[in-house]
Amino acid sequence: MKLDIVIPTALAAMLAVGSITGAAYASDRDADQEATALQGARTTLAEAIATAERQTGGQAHDAGVDTKGSQVRIVVETSGPKGVQTVSVDAQSGQVVATHEGGEED
Repeated sequence: MKLDIVIPTALAAMLAVGSITGAAYASDRDADQEATALQGARTTLAEAIATAERQTGGQAHDAGVDTKGSQVRIVVETSGPKGVQTVSVDAQSGQVVATHEGGEED
């Protein structure tokens, strides 16, 4: 093989592996932050998902934690008869604090 082909190919492979590793690290860090936010919560992730499914009549397909100041909310996306809906559950009270159609706004 010619070096002018091998070197760019090897460089591209190293960049791809670095990008994948970086994304995995960011994902782990996000999961750690979510777990930390839920430590003092009275509502579990499973309870929030069940609440969202009852509220929408749909099946949960994504869930995460949203923190704004001292407020911790569990955000659950469901798919059901009314399409995709997003439900925010207060992590302390377990009460639904917001719902809207469509996925979570980024």
